[in-house]
Amino acid sequence: MRKNTKAERIVRNRKIMLAVATVIVSFFIGFMLHSSKAAAENSRPVYTYYTSYEIQSGDTLWTIADQFMTPESSDKEAFIDNIKKINHIGGDNITAGKYLVIEYSSYKEL
Repeated sequence: MRKNTKAERIVRNRKIMLAVATVIVSFFIGFMLHSSKAAAENSRPVYTYYTSYEIQSGDTLWTIADQFMTPESSDKEAFIDNIKKINHIGGDNITAGKYLVIEYSSYKEL
């Protein structure tokens, strides 16, 4: 069995350090690119709009949320809580024929 010389060990250790440094730099660059993309997306203006909706027979707050939630809205419970707050609704019961004010957001200006 041949022993590695000191020079071979130094070369091997440098290759390992170079590989580790490459991984760290790649991770850092990926993180920076992702952060700048998220920052650019967050810097876009968000417009808030309101619409009136007549409650239909069989509607629930959940089905109404499904109709009006945009991709920017990710939390259905928060969306429903906002509907309840705007319309002064205490529980989950809604009545067909009544109207709700629905708030929604968009990156597009109308």
